[in-house]
Amino acid sequence: MSMRMLLLPPVLLPLLLPAMLWPRALLAFNLDEEQRSVYSGPQGSYFGYAVDFYIPEPGTVSVLVGAPKANTTQPEIQEGGAVYYCPWPATQCKQIPFDTTNNRKIKVNGTREPIEFKSNQWFGATVKAHKSKVVACAPLYHWRTLKATPEKDPVGTCYVAIQNFSAYAEYSPCRNSNADPEGQGFCQAGFSLDFYKNGDLIVGGPGSFYWQGQVITANIADIITDYSFKDILRKLIREKQTGVAPPSYDDNYLGYSVAAGEFTGDSEQELVVGVPRGAQNFGYVSIINSTDLTFIQNFTGEQMASYFGYTVAVSDVNNDGLDDILVGAPLFMEREFESKPKEVGQVYLYLQESAFYFQDAQILSGTDMFGRFGSAIAHLGDLNQDGYNDIAIGAPFAGEDRGGKVLVYNGHSNGLNAKPSQVLSGFWASQSMPAGFGFTLRGDSDVDKNDYPDLIVGAFGAGKVVVYRARPVVTVNAQLLLNPMIVNPENKTCQLPSSRILVACFIVRVCAAFEGQSISDKIALKAELQLDSLKQKGAVKRTLFFDYHQSHLLFPIVIERQERLHCQDFVVYLRDETEFRDKLSPISVSLNYSLDESTSVDSLAVKPILNYYQESTVTEQAYILVDCGEDNLCIPDLKLSATPDKDQLIIGEENCVVLLINPRNDGEGAYEAELHIKMPPEADYTGVERNSKALRVLSCDYKMENETRMVVCDLGNPMVAGTNFSTGIRFSVQHFENADFSIKFELQVKSSNKVNSSSNLVNLQINISAVAQVQIRGVSNPPQIVLPLHNWEPKDEPTKEDDLGPLVEHIYEFAIQEDTPELTAFLRNSTIPHYIRRRDIKVAEPQRKSSSKILNCTNVKCLIITCIVGQLDRGTSAALKIRSRLWAQTFLQRKNDHYTLSSNVSFGVKKMPYKVQPAKFPEGSIAIKTSVIWATPNVSFIIPLWVIILAILLGLLVLAMLTLALWKCGFFDRSRPPQDDMADREQLTNDKTTDA
Repeated sequence: MSMRMLLLPPVLLPLLLPAMLWPRALLAFNLDEEQRSVYSGPQGSYFGYAVDFYIPEPGTVSVLVGAPKANTTQPEIQEGGAVYYCPWPATQCKQIPFDTTNNRKIKVNGTREPIEFKSNQWFGATVKAHKSKVVACAPLYHWRTLKATPEKDPVGTCYVAIQNFSAYAEYSPCRNSNADPEGQGFCQAGFSLDFYKNGDLIVGGPGSFYWQGQVITANIADIITDYSFKDILRKLIREKQTGVAPPSYDDNYLGYSVAAGEFTGDSEQELVVGVPRGAQNFGYVSIINSTDLTFIQNFTGEQMASYFGYTVAVSDVNNDGLDDILVGAPLFMEREFESKPKEVGQVYLYLQESAFYFQDAQILSGTDMFGRFGSAIAHLGDLNQDGYNDIAIGAPFAGEDRGGKVLVYNGHSNGLNAKPSQVLSGFWASQSMPAGFGFTLRGDSDVDKNDYPDLIVGAFGAGKVVVYRARPVVTVNAQLLLNPMIVNPENKTCQLPSSRILVACFIVRVCAAFEGQSISDKIALKAELQLDSLKQKGAVKRTLFFDYHQSHLLFPIVIERQERLHCQDFVVYLRDETEFRDKLSPISVSLNYSLDESTSVDSLAVKPILNYYQESTVTEQAYILVDCGEDNLCIPDLKLSATPDKDQLIIGEENCVVLLINPRNDGEGAYEAELHIKMPPEADYTGVERNSKALRVLSCDYKMENETRMVVCDLGNPMVAGTNFSTGIRFSVQHFENADFSIKFELQVKSSNKVNSSSNLVNLQINISAVAQVQIRGVSNPPQIVLPLHNWEPKDEPTKEDDLGPLVEHIYEFAIQEDTPELTAFLRNSTIPHYIRRRDIKVAEPQRKSSSKILNCTNVKCLIITCIVGQLDRGTSAALKIRSRLWAQTFLQRKNDHYTLSSNVSFGVKKMPYKVQPAKFPEGSIAIKTSVIWATPNVSFIIPLWVIILAILLGLLVLAMLTLALWKCGFFDRSRPPQDDMADREQLTNDKTTDA
C-alpha cells in the first residue's frame, strides 16, 4: 500500500528570502494599533494557529485560540494540542477540557492495544464557534482501523462543546470501516471547518479517496444526542458526505477550505469549497448544493501551482444583499516583462449579480515576495460604518524580518478598494521560524460594544494572538467662506492695530459640523488656517491675519452634536502692493484639521478617528481686483520680435552679440510680464545694452531652471496695454568646443495671466564659421660654408661628429596668429639633402653656365621627416630644429665648385578642436638654403724658376741704374750751415725750454 505525506498548509515552510516592504505612505485607519490586546500561549505550542470569537450570549464576548502542539493533562499524550479560552479584556488564557482521557484501547488476541493515537494529532488546528457551540478539530488524529494487523490511519476527529463548555461530544466522520487511502483512511477530517447560519457543521476532509478530498455536513444536535464515549464507530442520520470521483480527480484536495453562502436565490445556503490542486493544478473553487451535495458552479485559477482555493471566504462586499466569494491563491507568481517571476500571492473577488451569475474577478495582488498574500481572508463586517462590508487579508511572511502583515480593504458599491486603507504589521521578529502574523484571522464581532466590529490576528510562530479594536469614525463637514472673494487693494477700510495704516481686508469664516456612530456629543478639533498657501516656502505671503500679522494660525474648534453648524470669523488684510508682485494668481486659504485626542476621558475606550475617505483639508480662493473689466480677467495680446546684430560668428574672434528685441502688448494688462531668453551653451550673458537712447534699459537676471540657462528680464507689473519698445541684450559667445554650425536663442514673453499668458516663440539662429591664419618661416645656421675649412683635415675613419664636417642647422617656426583659433597641424621637412658617403649619392652633372649647383630632392636622394605638432592655441608657435653635418670630404674632392643645399618644409592643418571645421584647411611651404663656396680663384698658374731668377737680376739692374742717376744729380751730397747760426739756434731753443 502506497503511503503519501499528510496534508499540511504549504505556508509553514516559506523560502528564506527577504521580503519587500509595503509602501509607508499608508496611514492607519480605524483599527487601533496602540490599544491592542495581546494573548500569549506556551512556547512552541503554535498558540494562535486558529482563532475565533466566542459569544455564548449577547453581552459576553471572549476569544478562542487553538494551539495544535500544546501539551495537556491527558496522560501519556505528547503534544496532543489544545484550545484556549481567553476572556476579554485580556487576562490569563485557560485550556478548555475537550478531552482529558488517554488513548482508548481494545483487546486483540488477549492483549490490550490502543485503538487511537492522540499524540501529535494537532487538536486545535481548526476552531469555530457559533453562538454557544464550539467545534475544534484534530486533523492528524490516527486510529488503528479494524484490520487484524495494526495500522494507523489519519482519519481526523473533532470535538463539540455546548452549554458554556459543560458538555462535550466527539465527532469523527471518517473513522469507519472504509479504511486505507482508497477510502477515508487518510481523510484528515477537520482540516477545514465552518458553520451554516442555522448552526449545522461543515467539515473538510481533503485526504479521502486518494486525496480527492470530500466535504461532510452534520447537525450539531445529532452529534450531541445519545453521544457515548465508548461508541467509536458512529453514523449520524442526517450526515451528508460527498462521494468518490473518477481517478482523474486524485490529489485534488477537495475540502482544503470551506465556507457557506447563498448563491441560488432560494434562501438556502450553499457550500463554497476550495480545491487547490484541481484542474491540473490550476486549482478551483466549487459551489455545492447543501441539500444533496451536488456541484453547481466552479471558479478556476489562472496560474498553475498558485494554490487557488487555499482559502475561501464569503461576504456581501458591495451591500447589494447578495453574497460574494473571495478566493486566495498565496503562491501566485507575478511576471514582469523578462524578469524572473516573483511569488506575491493574489486574492480574487467574485461579485454576485444574481443567482448563478458572477462578475469577472476583481484581483488584489500582494507586493511582498514570498509574503504568501491571501493565506487568510476574513469577513470583517462594516468596519468603518460606511454601509459596506470590509475584508482583511493575511500575508503571514511579508514585511521586515518576515514578521507578517494584515491588509484591510474597505468595500464600496463596486467591490473592494484597490489599495488597503490600513496595514497591520507584525512586531515579533522571526526566530527559529517566522512569527506568522496574519496566518489566521477572524472578524465581524464587537468585543468592546462600541458598535464597531473588531479583528483577531494569530501569530502562531510567536505563540501570540492580537485583538484589534475598531475606533469610532468621525466624519467632519468643514466649510470655508471668504467675504468678499474679490479684494480691491484701493478699498482700504481697515486700520491696523496700534497704527494709523489703512489696509484692504476681507473676512474668513470657518464652519464645521460632525456625525458618526458611537461618538460623544462634543468633539474638539485642532485646526490650522494658512493664507496664500499656494505660495512656496520663503515666498512673500500677500495676506496676513489682522490681529497676528502672520500668514498661518493654529486654533481649536469645539463642536457640539446639536449644533447644525459651528462657525468662527477671522479678519485678513492685504499687504501693500509694493511688497509683492503677483496680483493675478488667486489667494488660496486652506483649513487643515485633526481630532484633538487629548480631550478623551475614558482610558480604556478606543479614541475616535477622522474618516479616512473624508478630506481633512478645505481650500477656498480670493482674488485681487485688477483693471481688467467687469470679469476681472485680463486677456493680453503679447507679441515679440528680435534680430541679432550679426549673422555670423567666427571662431577665434572676440564674438559679442547684441540681440535687438521688440516686445509689445496689444491687449489688456499682462501681469508679472517677463522676457525669457534661453541661451545656447556657447553663450554667456554679459548685460543690457546701455549705449543707445533708442533702447530701453531693462532689469535682467541670469537664472538656471531645470538645467536650462536663462536670462529673465522684467517687462512690468503690469505690462500695460499699448506697451511697445525696443531693448538690447548683450552676450559673449566663446565656447565653441561642442558647437554645431549655428547657435540658437529662444525668446518669449511670459506673464501670469490665465488667458493668452505668452507671446509667440522667437528663434534666432546665428551661423558659426572657422578661419585659420598660419605663418611658417625658417633660417639656415650658418647661411653659408666656405671651403676649404680652417684647421680641418679629412680623416679616413671619422670617430666624432666634427670629423665629418661643419654643423649645419635648419630651423623652422610654425606660428598661429592672434585672431586664429586653436588647431592641430603637422610639419613635413621633405627636402633635406642626405649625405653620408660619396658612394651613397649620385650627384648630377652641374650645368657649365651656372655659377652654383643647387642640390634638392629633384636631383639627389633626400631624407623625409614628418612631425606631428599637436594642438596649438591662438598666439602660440611650434619650432623645429634639424641638426646635420656637411660631409666635407665629398665637397673637397670637387674643388672650386659652388653648391646650394636646399630643404623644403611644407605644413598642413589636419583638424580644429571644434565641431565646425573650415571649408579648406590652411597649408603652405618654404625653402631654406645653405651655400657652399670656395675662397680661392677658379684657375691656378705655375711660374718657372728661370723666370724668377731673371726677374731678380733685372730688379737689381734697375736699382743700380737708379742709384747712379741720383748720385750724378747730387742727391747724396749734404750742405753744412754756418756755426753762428747754430749757436743762435741753440740759444733760442734753451730760452723756449726755460719759458716752458
